[in-house]
Amino acid sequence: MKHAMAKTKNVQRFIAAIDALNNATPGTEKCGLLWGDPGEGKTTTVAYAANIYDAIFVRAVGCWTVTSMLGELCKELGGHRMCRRSDMIEFICKALADKPRPVFIDEADYLFAQESMLDAVRDIYDLSGCPVILIGMEDIARKIQNKSRFARRITQWVEFSGIDMDDARTVVKECSEVEIDDDLLRHLHKEAAGNIGRIIIGLSRIEVFAKSNRLGTVTLRQWDNRPFFYDQPVFGRKKKVEA
Repeated sequence: MKHAMAKTKNVQRFIAAIDALNNATPGTEKCGLLWGDPGEGKTTTVAYAANIYDAIFVRAVGCWTVTSMLGELCKELGGHRMCRRSDMIEFICKALADKPRPVFIDEADYLFAQESMLDAVRDIYDLSGCPVILIGMEDIARKIQNKSRFARRITQWVEFSGIDMDDARTVVKECSEVEIDDDLLRHLHKEAAGNIGRIIIGLSRIEVFAKSNRLGTVTLRQWDNRPFFYDQPVFGRKKKVEA
């Protein structure tokens, strides 16, 4: 597979949302939220966008506290972790004021483990004026709506859902090193339920099959009923062993 970024409709909508935040008129809030099911391409898209906009990008982890979160942001901005949280917030806001740019926080669901983490992110946004974009799983939008002080600052709500066939063809064009017959791609798209992560896995397996059989194009007939994915086995109930 090629190391390329397929510009699907999801990607285009997210880039448009970042542009809207960067170019927002004075007085308009500039926070964003990206959410969706696993495998919909959120993290890959954010990494791509962070490179385009020279953004600050951090990934939240389950063991984060306010201090560790602020320490990671300081390091991304060329500083280091400090003893006092107030000193770190001051450093972060000054660095963003000197060089304004978006801040992306992936796996932002973990911020809800301590409400003070979400409050610290809100303080950084309020004091720096730079766009802050949270990225999370399918339930994060509902969680944030229950936090009205943060939710009112979000003006770009972007949900990643399954890609359509046109997007799937774009993925093949940009990422696959072999040609995929449209009937085979349609079958893969259906089996993957439009999930781009699973489609990429399926394409990689088709590509291995094509190269091992010296095929420039793979058809549905050639692929036959081979599995597309590396799914876990399904276990039935254990049979009772009679004495």
